[in-house]
Amino acid sequence: MKRGILLYNPTAGQRDLRAAMSALIDRQRRRGLELVNAPTSAPGDATAIVKSFLPRGLDLVAVCGGDGTVSEAACGLGGSDVPIAVLPGGTSNVLARELGIPTDLAGAEALLLDGVPRALRPGHADGRLFLLWAGVGIDARVMGQMNLAWKRRLGRTAIMPTAVSQFFRYEFPRLEVAIDGAVHEATYAVVSRVRHYAGHWIIAPEARPDSETLEIMIFNHRSLGKFFKLFREMKAGRAGHLANGLAYIARGRDVSIRTLDGDPVEVHVDGDCLMTTPITCRVGADTVRVLVPKPG
Repeated sequence: MKRGILLYNPTAGQRDLRAAMSALIDRQRRRGLELVNAPTSAPGDATAIVKSFLPRGLDLVAVCGGDGTVSEAACGLGGSDVPIAVLPGGTSNVLARELGIPTDLAGAEALLLDGVPRALRPGHADGRLFLLWAGVGIDARVMGQMNLAWKRRLGRTAIMPTAVSQFFRYEFPRLEVAIDGAVHEATYAVVSRVRHYAGHWIIAPEARPDSETLEIMIFNHRSLGKFFKLFREMKAGRAGHLANGLAYIARGRDVSIRTLDGDPVEVHVDGDCLMTTPITCRVGADTVRVLVPKPG
């Protein structure tokens, strides 16, 4: 009998997951995998739960929820080779999309026993692990200002009122982005480990979660029209924001970002607004193993 824990945000993705998770636990027990039912109730819970169970011996950590919950679970592994099984159940599931993990629960559940581990190289923002991105600017502010109760009830639709109001208030703060010593100017920047952003959008087409370098998308305009076009081009999924020169990608191992206008700027890590500038990002020496479908 293999042993693991099942972490999930009970109200992620606009639905109550408790009944579905209990049924999943029963199915897996019959298949030889004993999962501890471990719902989260507050930010940071997933990290604390993983840390508490890790010394007891685990074969895997299953996470049903959004990218933020998966990221928190990864923070609790602390360099362990215990794999994470991603069961998409949140508002956005960018990591699943990036790794080819089925976005339906039944398809993803099969990976609990049939998946193969893929080693990812997480980034670190001021010591906080991230699997996807560290974003400096409007998206972090939106996530920090958004009503979480609305998000639980309405999903992605709840983001729009906050996004629209903050878009027209954006001050285009002057940012200094230093990448391996080379200085870039920006008004919005995202340090990325993956190609996708906010679902199916494309932000950094060459980014890879197992790469030894970070991909930094840099936007340095002060026009609302160009800002709107940036997000429209990313949403189209063809990297038009890079082809038409609205933004560009820089690569490096060590990145520091600070504001030149005095007031700190919000920073999100894997979709959660957790800090403000200045920040320092780097590629970690550790790895996080995630179960993915077998090749072919």
